[in-house]
Amino acid sequence: MFDHVALHSAGDLSFEPFKADTRDVVSFDCGNASLNDFLRTKEVREYEEELLGKTTLVICKGRIVAYYTLFNTKLRIEYLRTYKSFSRLAQYKVDGIPAIAIGRLAVDKDWQNKGIGRTCVKRIMMDAFGGSWMSASRLVVVQAKERARPFYEKLGFEYVFETRHEKQLARTKDTRTMFFDLRAI
Repeated sequence: MFDHVALHSAGDLSFEPFKADTRDVVSFDCGNASLNDFLRTKEVREYEEELLGKTTLVICKGRIVAYYTLFNTKLRIEYLRTYKSFSRLAQYKVDGIPAIAIGRLAVDKDWQNKGIGRTCVKRIMMDAFGGSWMSASRLVVVQAKERARPFYEKLGFEYVFETRHEKQLARTKDTRTMFFDLRAI
């Protein structure tokens, strides 16, 4: 899943938390106005201040080449009912599985198709393991737009069971919920 050849060295990248005085956000362009605007406007600052999400900037050679925003969530058991690996969790009487959600993931147009997005997801998964001493997360989840789904599929993400709510999301927002079980690593 992460074995594809990257056209960059992971050592060339640094990962920095977003700060209100972050430089160079105006030049970032991933080709998606909504993702660009999140980073370029006060929206990212408000998310940070309200603790709705934490944004990480990916820097290469002094330039922002990607960013991602994460938050904590859970995936309701009903979304996983077709997966045997989750059936035994019903004995714990939990209504959902703890997860880290990828709220946004964007790569600058000049850096797309070079393995940056894959490196970001790998970093997210490794950080999920590293933070597990403090807060449990079994899954990484994403509300994937149609054009992003093949990317996540290649990384081993799976689609949740299509509940009524999930069908509505697909119709109204053109998204599907996908997940990666961190126990698979």
